Amino acid sequence: MTMQNVAAYRFINTGIQSTALNMAIDEAILIHHIKDEVPPTLRVFNWEQPSITLGRFQSIEREIDVESCKSNGIALVRRPTGGRAVYHRDEFTYSIVIGKRYGIPSGVVAAYAYLSQGLLAALAQLGVSAEISDERVKQHPSAACFASSTQADLTSGGFKLVGSAQVWREESLLQQGSLPLDDRASEFFHLLRFPSEEERLTALEHYNEKTTPLHTFVPNADWDTVADAFRAGFSSFLQTAFTPGELTAAEWKTAHELVAEKYCKLEWRKPRVTLV
Repeated sequence: MTMQNVAAYRFINTGIQSTALNMAIDEAILIHHIKDEVPPTLRVFNWEQPSITLGRFQSIEREIDVESCKSNGIALVRRPTGGRAVYHRDEFTYSIVIGKRYGIPSGVVAAYAYLSQGLLAALAQLGVSAEISDERVKQHPSAACFASSTQADLTSGGFKLVGSAQVWREESLLQQGSLPLDDRASEFFHLLRFPSEEERLTALEHYNEKTTPLHTFVPNADWDTVADAFRAGFSSFLQTAFTPGELTAAEWKTAHELVAEKYCKLEWRKPRVTLV
């Protein structure tokens, strides 16, 4: 199948999957999109257990309390994208795969800014007015993604709402992002390594000053409502409907292969995707 046979953009809700499979699915979609076998795809998904995804180059030994994660039933997996750790519990996770031939500008910063317009439109669907943050948080460094800012962050009322990370391969990209629905910051920070308890509490205080979950603004927004808003927001911005669809058999096969060869371990020797 080539893109000549694929007209509409695709919206996929893969439901609840394992931690490793969630990351593998995103890379599988990217691989098959590069081959012109599947269209631009917006995916929303959930997790079968509380999980932490780690940025591709993040140091696990220095930044994550692995034993605490094990004792609390927290799964760990490394993302194909960069950035810092994200805690997946009571949050909404999305990914989008698309490329230059669909109008995405070249370069990470430009692509972030472009796709952030879809995120802004999604938040507007929920009644939240947000903006792209140009702040860089350098104080109180932390392993947590939401404790620092990048070109992909969206804020409302000075609080960070959405964090995203991106990877390019050839002329296509995968962007993954998270929107916390409820506040799990204290729980998350007890899974991270700090030189002292005092520094942990200081970092958590700083985190709480800079971030807030969606339910601060929209108390009754449930996961399905947010999913609908993301689909409508990206469809509106890109001026192309994201039609509900499913993963192909080839994508499922690739995803399961990636779990076995890559995402079942936290260190990779020969990654398939090149970060830029």
